[in-house]
Amino acid sequence: MTRLWPQGEPVATWGEAETPAGFVWRQIRHPIEDVCNRWRVHTNWWGPTPARDSPRTSGASEVIWREYVKVTTHTGFLCLLYHDLLAGGWYLARVYD
Repeated sequence: MTRLWPQGEPVATWGEAETPAGFVWRQIRHPIEDVCNRWRVHTNWWGPTPARDSPRTSGASEVIWREYVKVTTHTGFLCLLYHDLLAGGWYLARVYD
């Protein structure tokens, strides 16, 4: 079973800014052993969002710019972290079984 937090759970990280050496989640330290995959998601990179009253914007959302990193920890914990590149901060998005 996979647990997903669409908005992410805040985590504290240490190490390099782009690829942390580890993170703290629920008061437990998780040193990162390996980065399995990484990618970026940037919505609306092509230009400004149309006016709110425009028919093209029904269901429009705010801009998201994140760097996702799927990592394994020294204990084999596999999870997905993301770095919010607009507001700063790291978040846990998914835990894999």
